[in-house]
Amino acid sequence: MGYTFTNTAATTAAVANRYVTSTNMKVGAYTLANTTPVWSGAGLVTVTHTEVGGGVDTLGTIVVLGIDMAGQGRTDIITPLNGTVATGTVPFRTIGSITGVGWVIGTGNDTIVVGVAAGNIACGSQGSLGGVLVNNAVAAAVVISDARGTILTIPASQAAGTYYNLNGVDFGGYLKVATTSTNDVTVFHTGTMPSVYAL
Repeated sequence: MGYTFTNTAATTAAVANRYVTSTNMKVGAYTLANTTPVWSGAGLVTVTHTEVGGGVDTLGTIVVLGIDMAGQGRTDIITPLNGTVATGTVPFRTIGSITGVGWVIGTGNDTIVVGVAAGNIACGSQGSLGGVLVNNAVAAAVVISDARGTILTIPASQAAGTYYNLNGVDFGGYLKVATTSTNDVTVFHTGTMPSVYAL
């Protein structure tokens, strides 16, 4: 299989309220503020819970329906965590709906926001990474990782035109590019396989 490429030319910092801005928890569909990450690839969904009224609600689950990098419909079920962030496991390119299930009010109506985790997911399945090209002088470190952890860290101040030849290193789960600055890098990788083909 040959390589395709993904360019990331902007910050990929997390956006906590990208999909649903702060709202009361409920059973039913939430109003979507946006349907895609800020960047061109996919992202993992985050749910941030805030307790209201001194007693934690029965939080239930959040059901996310959307489209992945292979164009397939996918579902992710996220269980909110009291007072903190829960992160899903499915890389979505487009969100179709976000629905609360099993929530029961306690003392006061707890609130949530739903957003996108940091990092542009360039490939949503396992595959092979050919290399990384730095297109501008790197202002901050760029981390290339997969579901297992860091593959490569490009240091700040790396010169434009630098190419890291990774000789087809395997990655698992997904391939992610993360940066906190307006760096411009291109990763060369195999394309996303439909989940029915993924091993």
